[in-house]
Amino acid sequence: MNIYPYEKKYAVQIAALLNDFLPFEPETANTVDQAGGIRYVSINEHNEVVGYIAGYEIQDFNKEFPYFSEELQLLKEQVTTGISYYTSHFVVHPNERKKGIGTNLVRAYLEAAQPIAKTIVTVGWVQSDTNRWAAERQFTTQGFEPFVYMPRYFEPYNVDCPSCKGLCYCDAHIFVK
Repeated sequence: MNIYPYEKKYAVQIAALLNDFLPFEPETANTVDQAGGIRYVSINEHNEVVGYIAGYEIQDFNKEFPYFSEELQLLKEQVTTGISYYTSHFVVHPNERKKGIGTNLVRAYLEAAQPIAKTIVTVGWVQSDTNRWAAERQFTTQGFEPFVYMPRYFEPYNVDCPSCKGLCYCDAHIFVK
């Protein structure tokens, strides 16, 4: 597996990967290409995108975290005291997991983000059918620490969730580095 910085030629494949396995909002090649920030892809031997990670600088904490203001006050204080990044997307195709792809994507992302950011935030989607965050190991082995566990975090976002079989009521585990 090879890890590369994002290039527009991967946008269609990234959109398909996100739509199939990370269903927050419908993605297109245009929405992927316009996202900006720090982004990396994992490409297999068939030149197919099998993993993706993306993050961007938090400009407005209240826009990024519009709900649970009281519960997230300490996170807001930490994030607004310097440049902070939000890990917006992280996905590895299920057939390609347990091969080190996720770990290598997180490492590449951190190598680019850490020289810039005082704090890096990631929100783990704790699926209702498993009560686990699939990517937790990749982030904790890279030095992320649990910040707060938020029950039913995604419910106010009105996200359609395959795990919840409709409107998402998954919990979230917010980690910081």
